[in-house]
This record gives sequence, C-alpha cells and structure tokens, in this order.
Amino acid sequence: MKKILSITSLLLVLATTACQDVIDVQPTHVLGNNNVFTKVEDFDVALNGAYANMRGLYLNGLFTGVIADMMSDNLHETAESLVNYKAVTDWVYKADQLRINQTWAVGYNLIHDVNTVLGKINEFTNSSNQKTANRIRGQALALRGWTHFNLLRYYANNLDRNSTDPGVAIKTQTGSDLLARSSVKECYDQIYKDLEEARQILGDVDVAVNTATKKSRVDRTAVTGMLARVALYAKEYDKAATFAQEVIRAVPLATRAQFPGIWTDANVSEVLFATQYNSGEGGATLDVFSPAINRAQWDPARDLVALYNATNDIRYTSYFTPTSNFPGVTRTGRALLVGKYIGRGTARDGNVNFKVLRVAEMYLIAAEALAATNKGTEALGFLNQLRAARITGFTPGTESGAALTAAIATERRKELWMEGHRWFDIKRTTRALQRSSECRANCTLPATSVAWTWPIPQDEILANSKMTQNSGY
Repeated sequence: MKKILSITSLLLVLATTACQDVIDVQPTHVLGNNNVFTKVEDFDVALNGAYANMRGLYLNGLFTGVIADMMSDNLHETAESLVNYKAVTDWVYKADQLRINQTWAVGYNLIHDVNTVLGKINEFTNSSNQKTANRIRGQALALRGWTHFNLLRYYANNLDRNSTDPGVAIKTQTGSDLLARSSVKECYDQIYKDLEEARQILGDVDVAVNTATKKSRVDRTAVTGMLARVALYAKEYDKAATFAQEVIRAVPLATRAQFPGIWTDANVSEVLFATQYNSGEGGATLDVFSPAINRAQWDPARDLVALYNATNDIRYTSYFTPTSNFPGVTRTGRALLVGKYIGRGTARDGNVNFKVLRVAEMYLIAAEALAATNKGTEALGFLNQLRAARITGFTPGTESGAALTAAIATERRKELWMEGHRWFDIKRTTRALQRSSECRANCTLPATSVAWTWPIPQDEILANSKMTQNSGY
C-alpha cells in the first residue's frame, strides 16, 4: 500500500529517500479516496486545505511570490543576505538541490489535493446541489490548471503553444501510476481545458466565491485573468487580449488614493486573487526584507528604481521605503529598502496577503498582445491608461513599433515588481538578462543558456522510470 505523507514531512522524505515518485505523494491533511464523504459540502474541507497550502514557501510564498525578482535584475543581494537561495539566484542549479525538488514536489501535492476533490465530487452531485458542486469543482479545476501552468514555467524550455518539447507530467487523478512528461502543447491543452471549464461552471454557483472586501479564492473573474496570462505565455495573442479586456471591463483600476492600501491590505482595489496570510504566518517577501528584525537580504536594484518618477509615481512610495525608517543597521550607499509588503496598517512585520492577480496586469497583457498583432493604437491606449492611473500629470505617450514593445516591457517591470513575473517575462520573450552595474558576480545570462530551464528533480528521475531529464543536466 502506498505510503501516505504530509507536506510537513515531505522535506524529511526527500532528504532520506529517493525511491518514491513525488508526483504521487499523498498528503494527510485532506480527505482521501478511502475517507467517507457524505455530502457535496464536505469537499470544501479539501479545497480549504489546498488554499491553505498555497501560503507555503514553494507556492505563493517565496518561490512563486518573489523568486522571479531575486533570479532576475529586479533585486540586488546585500551583505545582510543569509545566502539561502544562492544556487537558484546565481543560476547554478543541480537536480538534487532542495529548492528544485521542493518546487516540483509541493506543486504536485497541491494538484493531488484538488484531484481528491475532482475525483469524487461527482458522486455526490445532483440537480439540487449542482450550483454548490459547481462552486467547489470550479475552484478545484482552476487551481489544478494554474498549478500545472506554474510548474511548466520552471521546468519547460520552450513555452510556445504548440511546442513539442517536454513539458511537465500532467496529473489529473489520484493514484500511483508513473507518469511521463507531456509535451508543452499537451500541457497547454490540459491547462486550457481545466481553466475554461472552471470559468464556465463558476458562472453558475450557489453563493459568491469572494466578497467585495476579500479576494482569497478563485472566482470566475480571476479564472479569466488566469486564462489571459496563460494565453500571453503561449503567444496566443488574440485570446490573451480578449480575456484581459473582459477582466478590465469587469473590475476598475485602483485610484491613486486607493493604490497604497493594496499593499497594506487596507483594501482589495483591483485585486482579483490573493493568497491570504493570517497573523503570525509570515508573508511572501520575508526572505527579501524582514522588517520586524530589520534584515534586508535584497534591495531594489538601482536601475529599476531609476525607472520611476519619485515625485509623481504613486508606486515609488508604495513599493520602496527609505533605509532611514529602519535605524540600527548601517547601510552605506543604500537609500531604499523593499516596502511593498511591509505589513498591514502600521505594522512592520511583513505579514501581508500576496497578490496573485491584479487588474493592472490585464492592462499590460492587453497592451502586449495587441502590439504583437499590429494593433499599436489600441495597445498604446491600454498602456497610457495604466500609466495615467499611477503617475500624477502623466502626458500620454506616443510610442509605436519597437519603442511601444519596449515601453510595455518596462511598464511590466515597474508595475509588477515583486509579484513573481520578471524572470519569466525575460524567459518567455527569449531575451538575455543583464543585471545592473552594482552586480559583482553572475551578472549576465544569455538568452541561449540552459539555466532558463530548471532540471527535473533527481528524486523524481530516480523514482520514476518514465521521467526524463532536461537537456544540459
């Protein structure tokens, strides 16, 4: 009988054995197929467990949250760093490294959580509880598609829609079968299938998934935002623009008065989906800057900071905080710390919800997708709307062609800083990475480097005879 493991024990398992396929590790904190479900509502328990797990280090904690900024040119490692993530942030991966293994394993644990729901809920669904089942099942489908997509971003080399390159293993049911890697195209097929079905059935539910003041679950609008992002990565630009514009029509951008409150959880303006951190649980950025103990392991990169208008751009004061606000540590030549997730209200503990999806991203997706399909005027319109919402007295830009494409990329870097995008934005557009002049080592990554793709974890390779390794590892 297959050994059942909890996520908390998974670290020990991976450290002590290489004989179990981590795709099939079964956590104990959710109801399994051998447990008794008595009604549709019971499946909310398993779904709650999946959402709770998203707070973890390797989901919407550090690794999905801000590792994309640490690995790219958005942050600068300081002398205060504990170098816990050096192998990843210096791009010297090995298949047996903890971070590489855990990102894979915890992703598949979450997929198992939702497969537990999806594999059994239909048995308890009838005409009288269909809307309740839709609400639960739709969220589970969305989380499954979304998690497969996030794994694909790390472990696949080519992210184009019809690529036949190896993607990740697609896990759509519980069980112990060994799984081979599907092609990138096959991965997208399943991701789209899950998200599109979720979008459809979440339009017919018993009660609202979220409220006006809480966006901690995936509702229909959030799924549409997910589809917009997936389509942008897949270079299906018409789809990306369509989905993004649907969200834009449904949810307004935050005003300049509202914007700072997004990052202290004073409001949820323009937030589509956020991972909720309860008191004492930490946050997504504590390994970057831990305000409670005044340790800044990473600072905003100077060339990034220079992109903002310090006087007129509301993002400047919302995203950065002066070092002088945190006396006691001498930081010669360093003027700013990461302030984007400094704490709720006036607290300085880093305990803030992580914003997974925002409407601002949809403006940038629409702009990029329209520009890529020779609709420059429309693209510029969305870009200018976002810039005007952030910058007092903004004069509308007139960019076109390559200059427009570059302006959109720059605005993505500015707007979505510390939200898990920068590394993947450079990867999916096949550009080289050049860190700023303050970088002293591991400063350049060519577009052709194998380091844009993580190795498949060695534990999985050893346990799963069907699993293949990425080229170069």
